[in-house]
Amino acid sequence: MSGSTGFRRGAAFLALMMACLSAPASAQAPTMPAARPALSKPALPQKTFQRDTLASDAVRLEAALQTDAKASGGTKTAAQWLAEGEALIEAEKPAEALKPLIAAVAGAPADPAAWIAYSRAAAAVAEDENNRDYTLRNRLRSNARAAAYQAYQRARSADVEAEALAQLGEVHAGSSDWRSALEAYRASLALADEASVRETYEALRAEHGFRILDYKVDSDAAAPRVCFQFSENLAAKTDFTPFVAVSGSANAAVTATGQQLCVDGLKHSERYAFVLRQGLPSAVGETLLKAADYEVYVRDRSPQVRFTGRNYVLPRTGQAGVPLVSVNAPKLDVEVLRIGDRSLLPSLRSEEFLGQLNGATAKTIADQKGRRVWKGVLDTAKAELNQEAITAFPVLQAVGKLEPGLYIMTAQASGTAPVADE
Repeated sequence: MSGSTGFRRGAAFLALMMACLSAPASAQAPTMPAARPALSKPALPQKTFQRDTLASDAVRLEAALQTDAKASGGTKTAAQWLAEGEALIEAEKPAEALKPLIAAVAGAPADPAAWIAYSRAAAAVAEDENNRDYTLRNRLRSNARAAAYQAYQRARSADVEAEALAQLGEVHAGSSDWRSALEAYRASLALADEASVRETYEALRAEHGFRILDYKVDSDAAAPRVCFQFSENLAAKTDFTPFVAVSGSANAAVTATGQQLCVDGLKHSERYAFVLRQGLPSAVGETLLKAADYEVYVRDRSPQVRFTGRNYVLPRTGQAGVPLVSVNAPKLDVEVLRIGDRSLLPSLRSEEFLGQLNGATAKTIADQKGRRVWKGVLDTAKAELNQEAITAFPVLQAVGKLEPGLYIMTAQASGTAPVADE
C-alpha cells in the first residue's frame, strides 16, 4: 500500500381491462335476478427474488427440453415420468434420471416439482468428479441453475418457492458461487424457515459470507493508517465510527470506501488495539457476525528517497543542485548516466522519458544507451526520525564538465536492495 506522500520504498528514479358487460333490455322478458359476476382468481404475489440472467436461461432451457422430449418419444404421463425420475435419483442414478425428468418437464412445464427434480439430477451429474466430459458437466450445471429458478417462478405456494430457492442455493454452492448461494438460501429462509436450510445457510455464511479478509498497516506514509479489507462492499452512506474502537489514539478517524475501512490519525512507533464490532454493515444485506480484535504496531518509515518532480536534466540549462527528498536515509547511493548525441533523439521520443524511471528501465538505459559518468554516496541533510529531509545533489561538482547529451540520475537509500519495479 503506497503512502499518501507519493514515495516509493527504498528507491526513486528521475526521469430506468377493464371490461363493461351489459345485457340488452327487453320489455317482454321476465325480470330475472341480476347475474352474479364471476369470481376471478386472486392475483399471485409478485416474485421477490428476481434474476434476469437466470430467467433468460430458464426460457431457453424449457425450449430445449421440449425439443429433447419430442425426439425421445414415450407414452407415459408427466406424473409417471416424474415418479420414475425421482425413483432413479433416490437410487443414486442421476444420469439415468435425466431422460424421464426431461419428459416430465416437457409434459407438465407448470409443475415446479418436475423442475426441482430435474435440477437435482442435473446438478448431481455435473458434480460427478469421475465424469471427464467437462463440457457436459458445465452445461448440466447451467441447466440445474435455470431449472431451479424456473421451479421458483412456477411455484404457487411459499413452501414450494422456498424449496426451489434452496435447490438453487445448493447448485450455486456446488460451483463455489458463494455469494449467489447465500442470496438464494437467504431468500428461501424468508419464505419458510426450514431447519436444515437454516443450518446450511449459517455454516455457509460463517465461512463465505461478509467477513474481514485482512488488514494492512501503511507505515511508510507521512500520516500512517491501518486499513481493513472486507469480502464485500461496505454499506454506503454509513457512519462506521460506532463500529470501530481504537485504544491508543484519541484522534482516530474512520473512513470507508468499497471493501476497505481505514483508521487514520495514528503515529509511528506506537501500538494500537482495534475492535471491529459485531453488526458492522455491508452492502449485501449481511453484517459482521462477531467482533474482531487486532493488536497493531505502526513501525517507523522505511528508508526511502524520491525526486521532487523534474524528470531530466539538460546540460548547461539544468540546475546546479538536484533536490532529493529522503526519509530515514542518512546516506544515498547515487548514479549519474549520460546518453550521447547519437542516442539522444530516439531516447527523447521514447515513452520511458515521459515520467520517472523505474529500476528496470534505468538498468536498460545503463546497459544499452547510457554511460556512467559518476557513482557515489551522498550524505543527506539532518532531519527528525520519520520526517523528510531535502538534500541538493551537486551535479556540476560531481560530474565536472557537462558534455552534450542527456543525463539521467538514479538514487536509492544506502543499504537497501534495488527493486526492479520501483
